[in-house]
Amino acid sequence: MKPRKDQRRRRILLLADFAYASGKAVASGVIRFVSSHSGIDLLIHGRTSEMPKMLERLVPTSRIDGIISCFGNDMNFMHGLLESLPRVPVVFASVGRGVASVSARRSAAIFCDHAAVAGAAADLLVRHGLSNFGYVGSRYEKAVATWDAERRDAFCSAIAKHGLRATVYSPSSADADDELTSLSSWLRALPKPCGILVSDDMRAMHVLNVCHADGIAVPEQIQVVGVDNEEWICCNTSPTLSSVEVDFEGCGQQAAETLLAMLEGRKCAHEASFGIRRVMQRMSTTDMHGSVNRAVMAREWLLANCCRRIEGSEAAAALGCSVRTLQLSYKSVFGLTMQQDLIDMRLEHARRLLSDTDVPVCRVPECCGAKAASHFMRLFKTRTGMTMLQYRHAKCAVHNAHRPLRRYRPPPSAEQRANSR
Repeated sequence: MKPRKDQRRRRILLLADFAYASGKAVASGVIRFVSSHSGIDLLIHGRTSEMPKMLERLVPTSRIDGIISCFGNDMNFMHGLLESLPRVPVVFASVGRGVASVSARRSAAIFCDHAAVAGAAADLLVRHGLSNFGYVGSRYEKAVATWDAERRDAFCSAIAKHGLRATVYSPSSADADDELTSLSSWLRALPKPCGILVSDDMRAMHVLNVCHADGIAVPEQIQVVGVDNEEWICCNTSPTLSSVEVDFEGCGQQAAETLLAMLEGRKCAHEASFGIRRVMQRMSTTDMHGSVNRAVMAREWLLANCCRRIEGSEAAAALGCSVRTLQLSYKSVFGLTMQQDLIDMRLEHARRLLSDTDVPVCRVPECCGAKAASHFMRLFKTRTGMTMLQYRHAKCAVHNAHRPLRRYRPPPSAEQRANSR
């Protein structure tokens, strides 16, 4: 519905921490919601690793109708801003419980459902036939007292529902070297084989490094699951890291929906939660029977070949197994068929092309290996809520304001790969 000509457009201020993939994903969810609603102007101000502190003079304070903040639990900057805008409603996205009560103003909080995160990891490890479990906590004091404690307790409860028990490791030293030595001793003392949930992907990388240094075989002796599915970490560890993917983008969309309800005077929840998207299995949780290993290798093959037109039997031939066996393994491990996952990969590649490169929109389906361009474009709009052109404009406004789109270079053809050998 279009706003009346005499109706002032609403101005929403989004404060995002772009130093983390979670902050970018929350912002993406907000943008996705706002792009599908007329009469809203979105102002985005964020900090990155290059800008550790928000510069107050860059944040507008006039004619702001609502605020969405995804600065996590760091409220130092927020208190000053909220005091300067006492009548403006605010939604805190991806924060701990109780943050919405920071003031008497109209406010709401969207927090992570840690029980869903821990339950998904526990179900995965139990399905692999393990009977020994552990949890490795965060090294950061703020996390230990808030979300890390919730995630730890939820994991122990989820394991207990299966009649089993999880051993907990909580860092006891502020010194990094001492703490890693303590972690090493704890890992060596665990009964094996064992399944471990780690507080987050960065911490899980530390666990894998310690296991490698101590000669503890992963996944044969210890299976490791992280949280957040930060691909720049998970795909580059040795072995690659399985991780629970939290629905941060859904959190952003939910935060925008809540703020709009507040602005329109509609009832909305003071606190709400967001869950997970999936558990992404990689080599750190392969099973002893090889079905997970087969499925993970199949997925890696799909990732390497998803940008070209491929047949379902090609992956099976590359792995030396029957199509039926591979399909059954894949569905049991990832919870979706190879074709469904292939579509997701191509859509994700399309998002990267639109946000990071200058490839023309009309060529995106072809660059993603789609057989029918019109069908792929309709599917893209169904999944994202935006056309490809709208998605490019929205992403460029946020992620690429400080740098130009890079020139797209298509992957080499089969003939070119053969000639290069």
